[in-house]
Amino acid sequence: MPHRTDDIVLELPSIRLTISPSVGASIVSLEHRDARGRWAHILRQMPKDSLDASDAGSFLMLPWTNRVKNARFRFGGAEHTLVANHSDGTAIHGIAREQAWSIVDRSPITARLTLRHEPDGTCPFAFGGVARYEIAPERVELDLSVTNLGAEPMPAGCGHHPYFHRHLSSDADDLRVKMGVSGRYETTACIPSGSVIDDDACALLRSGKPIGNPGLDDVFAGFGGRVVMDWPQSGVRLTMDCSPELGHMVVYTPRDSDGSPSEFVCIEPVSMVNDGFNLLEQGMDQTGVRVLGPGETLRTRTVFEFSSIG
Repeated sequence: MPHRTDDIVLELPSIRLTISPSVGASIVSLEHRDARGRWAHILRQMPKDSLDASDAGSFLMLPWTNRVKNARFRFGGAEHTLVANHSDGTAIHGIAREQAWSIVDRSPITARLTLRHEPDGTCPFAFGGVARYEIAPERVELDLSVTNLGAEPMPAGCGHHPYFHRHLSSDADDLRVKMGVSGRYETTACIPSGSVIDDDACALLRSGKPIGNPGLDDVFAGFGGRVVMDWPQSGVRLTMDCSPELGHMVVYTPRDSDGSPSEFVCIEPVSMVNDGFNLLEQGMDQTGVRVLGPGETLRTRTVFEFSSIG
């Protein structure tokens, strides 16, 4: 099996961040050293022989996030067809994660990568992406932007798809997640199909209780911009602060074949709702989709801050 040969590592005494330029500027791994000197993987670790961003610790989503129904949408009076890259017939997670990005500058603690896409069958718009990673003691910064490089307006969105471990240094960890959300979209096959409802899943996320095994694969509205994740037995807290442009949140809590919770939980800050391009065309408000004029840019920031608890 071929191995990636261009991974880059940003490292400080308490943080080690590995990135793959050739696989979508994805995060290969994020490791943190706690107050007791114990290293732990915060995100799942991408296998060295994988060239698939779906195996990454976290991948970037642009110029759309999550699903586009039937891999088609209308915009500007025209119908556009994308590549259906999921078994349900949707175009999922954008196309930037499938591309090689270029490193334009880096240091031992920073890296900035860029992508330029010309219109083709995977996406009908010319756009550029910039991803900037920087680490500091107990801190990781992730800046992500998408720019319209074409001569006509384009719809756009972006976001992150991290896979967080339920357990760090202790098998007894019971991951707790707390965030502000106002409601969950009624969906059919992960595509919004009804109202935004404040329900038990929203109450669970607001409570800061253990995330448990709810079997979620849902998009939430009214994300307040902050997520607090606690691993109580390991004594680690991660606070994730997101810029206002990331106003939606997708939470995915997969289950293993026996029904037990997977080791990983996805907490995905995104700018737009699932199938936002089609919902925008249908006149839905607050999709989060940004219509970028020529040369306009959607900029976002996500910051991970580590601290001790207990």
